[in-house]
Amino acid sequence: GRRYYRWLMPLTAAQCVVTMGPIVCMYLHLRRVWTVDSWREILEGVPGILVVAGWLLGLAAVVGQYVYHFFRYRGACSAPDLSGYPPLTHVVILCSYKEPYDVLSRTIESLTRQEGLETDPIVIFAAEARDHSWKATFDKLKEEHGRRLPNLMWTEHTLIDGELAGKSANENFAAREVYRMLVNQQELDPFEVMMTIVDADSVLSPFYLALVESRYREQIDGRRLVFNGPLNVYRNFAEGNLLVQCLELARCHQDTFHSPFSTPYPYSNYSLTLGFAAEIGFWTPDVMPEDIHTVNKAMACTFGSRTTVTIPAFICNDMVTSFSDRYQQSKRHQFGSVTELAWMGTLFTDTALRFPEWWVIFLSESTRAGSFVSTVLCAVALLAEGAFSLELFLWWPSIPPQGKFILSSFGSYAAWQWLWFWIAEATLWTTVLKQFPIEKPSMFRWIVLVLAMPMANLVNKILFLILPTIHSLFHAVFIGELAYVCAPKGSTTDPKCHGPL
Repeated sequence: GRRYYRWLMPLTAAQCVVTMGPIVCMYLHLRRVWTVDSWREILEGVPGILVVAGWLLGLAAVVGQYVYHFFRYRGACSAPDLSGYPPLTHVVILCSYKEPYDVLSRTIESLTRQEGLETDPIVIFAAEARDHSWKATFDKLKEEHGRRLPNLMWTEHTLIDGELAGKSANENFAAREVYRMLVNQQELDPFEVMMTIVDADSVLSPFYLALVESRYREQIDGRRLVFNGPLNVYRNFAEGNLLVQCLELARCHQDTFHSPFSTPYPYSNYSLTLGFAAEIGFWTPDVMPEDIHTVNKAMACTFGSRTTVTIPAFICNDMVTSFSDRYQQSKRHQFGSVTELAWMGTLFTDTALRFPEWWVIFLSESTRAGSFVSTVLCAVALLAEGAFSLELFLWWPSIPPQGKFILSSFGSYAAWQWLWFWIAEATLWTTVLKQFPIEKPSMFRWIVLVLAMPMANLVNKILFLILPTIHSLFHAVFIGELAYVCAPKGSTTDPKCHGPL
């Protein structure tokens, strides 16, 4: 998709014109033609019962969404019954490059505590040849955890021409080695091997792998699906600054309590069968958003079907706590969104995929939170909201009572959403998340977070979404590929964990 990088600027300009043009034209037309009396007549003509009915329906929908997730997460803290089925072979690939030992040990420890499985998982320590310390780290992990995790193995990836340094190339090599070992040598059915991708700082729920297997067995045919748990980066939550804490609260909440009518993309941690991974060509070694790209490839190989299945089990990761490091992580995420849009062009022109199937994949990627298209729409929406708020401020004395009543219904609806946001977070923290070693903030900090959240959300959209997207767009068009930078893990201060790969 790199040949499409040069088209990203005109495409962005075209999207801005298409989205903003009608809004600006309508605004200018209404300002020129309609008077205050015209607006008063329209607003007074809206039946009050219609406003109240819509308002009540909106309030009920908010509650219904959280009730749906309450029942969905009820089984998150217990092992499912897997009797009656032949057991899957579980393989966990843990990619590492100069990661701190205590972070890796915490992740391995969570893998030793998996419950509900008939056989021990195979854990692959996927190392990079450029990391000369990996062998000593692996030997130490083997010594500490090998007795409880007898199938702890390693692979060593050497970067070759055509690959980008990063997680994707590493896990691509590791997965191919797993296929060679389990399928070519041991002749196992690759569709009975469940492969789970985790980060170095991933603390798995004790029931995670069992719940993945349970969801696999619940499907009519789970062989060509991707299994995804909720995003969570709360483990070192207390270390984050205020803006980053608000950002990750909103991001994790959106993924954990997503609309029942949508299926979220996986972030970093996900599972799929070894057979399906082989069918989609394993991982693409020259892309940055390996998780997003893998799901889009999975959809392309199944003719546009929605391949992601959500599971109720959590994996708790570390938060990137400082402002500068979090901006670098945002830039990496948004660079991935930029490159995925370019790849959509390649998918359309270089494959035999028919337009209806391609459109489903394009629409799924475009509506994903953080995608390039949705970020441009977010920027346009912020400008429109700002102009609308300014107009309300200037014309407030002239707004008729019916208009103020309608606006108050929208305001109370937003307050209702905000209330249920914190009810859901409080419930989550005091129930499901108690199984993780999370560093909790003080009560005073919680109060500050509750009060600061509305304004922080607005600031974060600009600082950690729109600006990194613009930065990434210019980088892709005028410079080229972005160097992959390891995100700092937990409270480690080891400088070798913070540099580019």
